[in-house]
Amino acid sequence: MELARRLLSNLFPSRCILCSQTIKEFADGKSIELCASCYLSQPFNTVCCVRCALPLADESNDSNLCGRCITKLPAYDYAHSIFRYEDDVIGLVHQLKFSEKITYARSFGEMLLTVFESNEHLKKESPDCLLPVPLHSSRLRQRGFNQSIEISRVISKKLRIPIEHDAIIRQRKTTSQTGLNAKQRRINIKGAFVMAGSIQHKHVLIIDDVVTTGSTVNELAILLKKNNVERVGVLSIARAPLKA
Repeated sequence: MELARRLLSNLFPSRCILCSQTIKEFADGKSIELCASCYLSQPFNTVCCVRCALPLADESNDSNLCGRCITKLPAYDYAHSIFRYEDDVIGLVHQLKFSEKITYARSFGEMLLTVFESNEHLKKESPDCLLPVPLHSSRLRQRGFNQSIEISRVISKKLRIPIEHDAIIRQRKTTSQTGLNAKQRRINIKGAFVMAGSIQHKHVLIIDDVVTTGSTVNELAILLKKNNVERVGVLSIARAPLKA
């Protein structure tokens, strides 16, 4: 199967979704729809809060908590985001979610795998399951897929971590979080999720595409910990910086 895939890749090479150049397969065999040059030029979230992954401006703070986490720690125990939510990353996420570019989910999943492989802290975490952020049933019908589930499939297959599909549902259709400030987002998402069944896992890793203020993943973490989950992490494609 792997040989056949490589042969097809050579016969019908992919093109970068940003610059249209022919993509040479990454050395580790990952199938990412970005050429190496475009991939490496993206805004990696390397200087960030050690708890919530909020991008920080001052590199001297790369081992510290952000101001919000100093004031009050989130309910989740750790978070990792591969990019800052800026520039090309915004466009790629929007195309996945709103332009039916579902194939991008595989690329994003492969990118997140690099976090597992390069981050020693995350390697040691060993989550028991992946929890894609649930969509409300009406949003799921409208979009046709849950992008967080599609991203999770790539990680689950490679790392053999099960995906928890049914334990939590989004019971209330919330207003879009876009354009809301942090306080409005917390109010908007409060009580939106409910347990639909028991969860046996003690360490859950939430998968999301973009974490903006963290209100959604924090609400999920609160619910999980109320239901005997001991440790909750968050893994996302991008983390939005604070607005000036």
